[in-house]
Amino acid sequence: MASARIFVAKAYSTNVGSLILMALVLGSCVANGEYLGGRRGLAAVAGNPTVFDITKNGAVGTGATDSSKAFLNTWIQVCASPVPATLLVPKGEFLAGPVIFAGPCKSKVTVEVQGTITAPPSGYPTPEWFLFEHVDNVVLTGPGTFHGKGEAVWKADGCGQKAVCNLPPTSLKFRNILNLDISGISSVNAKAFHMFLVKTKNVNVQNIKLIAPAESPNTDGIHLSNAVNVYISDSLVATGDDCISVGRGSTNVTVERVTCGPGHGLSVGSLGKYPNEENVADIHFRNCTMKDTDNGLRIKSWGGSSPSTAVDITYEDIIMTNVKNPIIIDQNYGTRGGDSKVAISNVLFKNVRGTTISKDEVQIMCSKAVPCKGVSVVDVELNFVGDKGGHPSSSGGLVGALCTNANVIFGGKLSFPMCPK
Repeated sequence: MASARIFVAKAYSTNVGSLILMALVLGSCVANGEYLGGRRGLAAVAGNPTVFDITKNGAVGTGATDSSKAFLNTWIQVCASPVPATLLVPKGEFLAGPVIFAGPCKSKVTVEVQGTITAPPSGYPTPEWFLFEHVDNVVLTGPGTFHGKGEAVWKADGCGQKAVCNLPPTSLKFRNILNLDISGISSVNAKAFHMFLVKTKNVNVQNIKLIAPAESPNTDGIHLSNAVNVYISDSLVATGDDCISVGRGSTNVTVERVTCGPGHGLSVGSLGKYPNEENVADIHFRNCTMKDTDNGLRIKSWGGSSPSTAVDITYEDIIMTNVKNPIIIDQNYGTRGGDSKVAISNVLFKNVRGTTISKDEVQIMCSKAVPCKGVSVVDVELNFVGDKGGHPSSSGGLVGALCTNANVIFGGKLSFPMCPK
């Protein structure tokens, strides 16, 4: 480990970007207890040796001093604890980042944020601000705030729907984690995604707030990729892109009692952007509220995709206010062209009520290569409150439904003419 010590010393003498390398090296040392030994209690809050306060390692809560090293040093102590331990961010404003919290750790770890953590404007060698990876049994709790300072970079973000694009860093990324619990925190003005769950299993997210202006680009609230057994509930997402987006390889995902708006809706996808994507299945949105969103309940896939499937998707008991494109399956998403080969089946939209500003209340636009199967629209009553002038809807009336390459089953009470069979 002598070489590791020399490398770490050099990393400390360089810049913040070196913290990423430090985390990888020190993580292996922590696993052996080499750096900490019997000194673990030195940074603990008095009377509770399992709580480690970042200010005991030099963090300054004025918002002006870079506290990245203090975050990392405190994480090393927490991760090495043989009993469950907590990294405490007390009240105050702490400038830090980028930061990697890497495992494996010896026991359950909790990160409790009471104050505000502020992101630097630049200096991100990898596309995330805070990254938790290869660590199991993690709790992230509030009531504190992660402020991404995205307003400094949004104007330069021209990604849009481009197939190839380098997004600004995600505020909170969780990768290769088993058993993750997130509650009580807020994320404000993320540079790109507020939260990204990738290759995670058994995740519970509740009582969080994710906030950015409606015009902020690519600020998805929570994006999932290869996430399994995820439960998201009782949260507010008001942002500039999808409130929640369920991506490739995600299965058994339930979203309940989430308020969305502004934003681009509650989405499955986009799917098929990358070659050989894993299938998506068992995705359920229930008892959610949407207000002033650019899209409502949306499934989207790229043209020219590799074959994959998206099955057993449910949107149920949804309240909408002034929502554009309230129900939409779009298999021509993006700018790549060609037919999507994402096969969508067993989809239910049920008990959707409120108001819309779109004349086409239901738009089921599927791929001619793999037409949608088993799409049901039941009990959808949306009052059109948009501009009554202009062109008629696709059905020829004021409001209606559009169905392409899909056999849609309509039932219950409907506020619009059904697609012709």
